[in-house]
Amino acid sequence: MNNGTRSPTDRRTGAGAAIGRPERNLESLADTESVHFPEGFLWGVATAAHQVEGGNTLNDWWVAETAGRLPASGRASGHWERFEKDFDLVRSWHNTAHRFSVEWSRIEPEAGKWSDAALGHYSDVVDALRVRGLEPVLTLHHFTNPAWFANRGGWLSRDAPTLFARFVERVVDSLGDRVRWWLTVNEPTVWAKHAFVIGDWPPFERGRWIRAGRAIRAMLRAHEAAYRVIHARQPDARVGFAHSAAWVEPCRRERMCDRAVARIRDFMLNGAVFRMIGARSRGAPLDFIGINYYSRTIVRHGWRGAGTIFGVECTHDHHHGSRRWSDMGWEIHARGLLHVLRQFSSYGLPLLVTENGLATDDEELRCQVLSEHLSALAAAVEERLDVRGYFYWALVDNYEWALGMHPHFGLAAMDPATLDRLPRPAAHLFAAVCERNAVPKGGISTSPSASG
Repeated sequence: MNNGTRSPTDRRTGAGAAIGRPERNLESLADTESVHFPEGFLWGVATAAHQVEGGNTLNDWWVAETAGRLPASGRASGHWERFEKDFDLVRSWHNTAHRFSVEWSRIEPEAGKWSDAALGHYSDVVDALRVRGLEPVLTLHHFTNPAWFANRGGWLSRDAPTLFARFVERVVDSLGDRVRWWLTVNEPTVWAKHAFVIGDWPPFERGRWIRAGRAIRAMLRAHEAAYRVIHARQPDARVGFAHSAAWVEPCRRERMCDRAVARIRDFMLNGAVFRMIGARSRGAPLDFIGINYYSRTIVRHGWRGAGTIFGVECTHDHHHGSRRWSDMGWEIHARGLLHVLRQFSSYGLPLLVTENGLATDDEELRCQVLSEHLSALAAAVEERLDVRGYFYWALVDNYEWALGMHPHFGLAAMDPATLDRLPRPAAHLFAAVCERNAVPKGGISTSPSASG
């Protein structure tokens, strides 16, 4: 889905297309007045196991894929075998950290039965990151569930948090001596929405709002249990979860009804889970907050049904000027990243931008949007917001859940036949920023050239 105007063919790249660098000589950035980031700032890209590894045959997604209810992930991006080459690639981009997830169903293929081979593989992954000077940022749950866990009720099962904590114990005992940064769960609100409201992800239930709320609460309890497990074994660990944070604005600021529904929607999207977990209380089970930012949502008051409370989305250009959209149908609004970072700084916790990126085949747009978001990030640093890192989604084009392999988020494209990585112009732009740990105040010229 794309609500915007699609770009000319010569600005796009397919799997076999030549992909060049931004035409401005990036070496000149060293002489540009810049915003410098704190020493030790984490620069990286992000992945998720089922989206990149391939061959994850023991989870609920694979069951649905083989039943024809979802696109087949198959080999995905082949990262299971290619992780070392992928880490060489991101190190060549001057990344200093890497976000990845472990696949629960590989580690615990049956209830209470553990795979030493899978744990050994992920141990090799962590070692490969460490030897390349990449700080591991490990996600314990990124949307997929073991088939056995799903069959007994998944996150609606009363013992779900206990089962998750048992899994976390195994992972931390195996990897914890080399991992400091932990994300327990990724986007619990997004998972619950797709699983129980939209109904396009397993278990494919539609309009079940109460079940969605129960699942979110269970995932937050699982986070709390995992937090205790990790800190019992590793007192200096940094533990948080990744939250999908939209920037919510009223369509017509002068209208109280639009402002009211925007406040309510913002609370439902951004505030409720943090109130449920007691994020403002002393001793809250959070060491940092992971922010996944992609889009702005503009809402206006509706006159029927839920729209009277939560508002309805406004996708028109009126009041807000011309708007741009990604291939996911999400509005591109880089300034929203700064607003979101300001908003979540109110919790008094460090922030990691754990995902931010763009689905497009327009490489000039990808470079432009990356540059805009990095400028918003730099503005947050200038305001002395406690932002500790930034992870671009994603390393490489991958399996984008119910949409299959089409939406292209990667800093590297992928040849579908050979799975070879083809770095895009935005990768070179990102590498220049990472290398200098700085973003030019005037932005970066981002038109891609025809040759690299």
